[in-house]
Amino acid sequence: MRDHEQLPFPLAEYQTRLDGMRTRMDAAGVVAFLTTTPENITYLTGFESPGHYWWQGMIVPLYGEPTTLSRLLEVGGMDALSWVEPDNNIAYRDDQEPMEQLAGLLTSMGLDVGRVGYERNGWFFTAAQMDRLFALLPDTEWVDCSGLVEQCRLIKSDLEIERITMAARTTEAGMRAGIDAVKAGATEDEVAAELMAALIRAGSEWPSIVPFVASGERGAIGHATWFHRELVPGDSIFLEVAGCRSRYHAPMMRTVMVGEPVQAMEQAFDAVQAAFQAALEAIKPGVVASDVDQLARQVIAEYGFGGNQASRVAYSVGIAVPPDWGEGHILSMKPGEARVLEQNMTFHLLPWVQLAGTGGMGVTDTIRVTADGAERITDFPRELFVR
Repeated sequence: MRDHEQLPFPLAEYQTRLDGMRTRMDAAGVVAFLTTTPENITYLTGFESPGHYWWQGMIVPLYGEPTTLSRLLEVGGMDALSWVEPDNNIAYRDDQEPMEQLAGLLTSMGLDVGRVGYERNGWFFTAAQMDRLFALLPDTEWVDCSGLVEQCRLIKSDLEIERITMAARTTEAGMRAGIDAVKAGATEDEVAAELMAALIRAGSEWPSIVPFVASGERGAIGHATWFHRELVPGDSIFLEVAGCRSRYHAPMMRTVMVGEPVQAMEQAFDAVQAAFQAALEAIKPGVVASDVDQLARQVIAEYGFGGNQASRVAYSVGIAVPPDWGEGHILSMKPGEARVLEQNMTFHLLPWVQLAGTGGMGVTDTIRVTADGAERITDFPRELFVR
């Protein structure tokens, strides 16, 4: 490992992460682990790039220096942004087959035999690539270790909490600008432009998803964003944004009315406010994740919006690269989730409702589980804004 000024965190932070990962590797009985998940590579090394649509992997032996295999175009970034030693920063060219290069690299490391962990449940290691690699190394025993790094990522260090908090300040700046841009006659595009400009000026790096800016009936469409629509009196406009620092995100939703809100939107606002507060007060270490989800849904139903929480009530947030800004695949507060909450888990807590034909109502925040409860990381007025 080598230290340099472009590393997002001190070298000791990365050593702690590697140590935690190797403890889990040892328990799984593997002599090495191949991670192909971009967020895991970022977590372990500090490297980041939107270029993960080309295959990339990191080989972590139980002992000794880890090695990365990347597309040649990405090798310069790995050298500039990570602690990986130059001799262990290996490239393949565009005209080379990555699995053939990987098989040769593993063989040179003595990993053409023995138990090697890999991530079967990953987006960026296709079934075809796995079949090819396994055929090239028939004497390697491949062990599915999906989730090994992700479980290390769930509990944030103090330095990670600090980075999420920095991202939250940029989220707030973007949200304020977006709200201030709302007026009759403006377009969704203009609101999005002001929001994004303020987000970047406040110090956000490139977020893993663009902000969601959807007005009127479009606000009730999941993941709809700006599409030229002009705002008219009586509209609601749904805003969701997450600023980013060192790939750490802090999402937040707010809803704005163009003129006085209709009764249905006021009732929806009261419902999501009450559900958020009930969930926030219930969250603490030892609480079962699905119990928080059930509580928030119950509150929303009591306000007459039963069944309107179309998604999970919270999802883990931290390191993210496209196509998502969350870590919900690691842990979400949703029906049937039996895992318990622990201190320094961080979530986007998002009780919200969709009113078909009218709009979306969201008043959400990024939160942290504390020693005896929970606290908001995003710090922004929780109100139904009227412009």
